[in-house]
Amino acid sequence: MLIGVIVLFLLVIQYANDPELYWRFNLVEVGLTSIPLILYALIFLIQNLQKSTHTYFYFCNGLIVYLTSSACIFLTGNSDSVLFTEPFVLDFWFFNSLFYILYQFLIYKEWKFLNSHFESTETDYADKVTVVE
Repeated sequence: MLIGVIVLFLLVIQYANDPELYWRFNLVEVGLTSIPLILYALIFLIQNLQKSTHTYFYFCNGLIVYLTSSACIFLTGNSDSVLFTEPFVLDFWFFNSLFYILYQFLIYKEWKFLNSHFESTETDYADKVTVVE
């Protein structure tokens, strides 16, 4: 909570001092918003690994991978870095899209896991209930 307030305070100060940053690419904003989210996800993952049941494991891993790659790409700035042009153009933004698709897949996998867990719990409960006439 405290980190969120500090980040918000720093961003408000930055935008109050230079309102033109609303219309330009802001590296400080990318760093200030991405790094705490990555740290929170890492802390959650470490605390979750110490438990016997792992909740939101796929989601947390996907978030870490996507935010780390995305932050690295965005922190390079507005560079138009192209890795190679033949047989097709491959730039950093392709990797951002690729990691976003991976993140969406891990969210789907987490949803399937939670949905199957909910259905198995519901089935176990239905087996224990007896109908009395």
